[in-house]
Amino acid sequence: MSNNGHNIEKANFDAFINAVGSEIQQAQVRLIVAANAQMLFHYWKMGNYILYHQNLQGWGSKIIKQLAKAIRFNYPEKKGYSERNLTYMCQFAKAYPLRALQSFIETDAKLI
Repeated sequence: MSNNGHNIEKANFDAFINAVGSEIQQAQVRLIVAANAQMLFHYWKMGNYILYHQNLQGWGSKIIKQLAKAIRFNYPEKKGYSERNLTYMCQFAKAYPLRALQSFIETDAKLI
């Protein structure tokens, strides 16, 4: 192979390509982990927000069904906010305080 008149040894070029490929793969993994961490935090925040307002306003569990309907009506393109999923988000927020959630996310980041 030649590059501006200079010969590139195949072994050097192969090592270079492998290093570039490795960085591409590592970046993809980092992006997936970051996206998963953000979704996890989003679900926790949704659950926490619902629980907070249930407590503040004195709302019962029926608010979750109303909220699911409102989300479906106002944001029809958004998926994953059914009554069941919102209930799971609330259970998730109850089960894990913010510090525990942050610890999980930080641990995942360190493993990569």
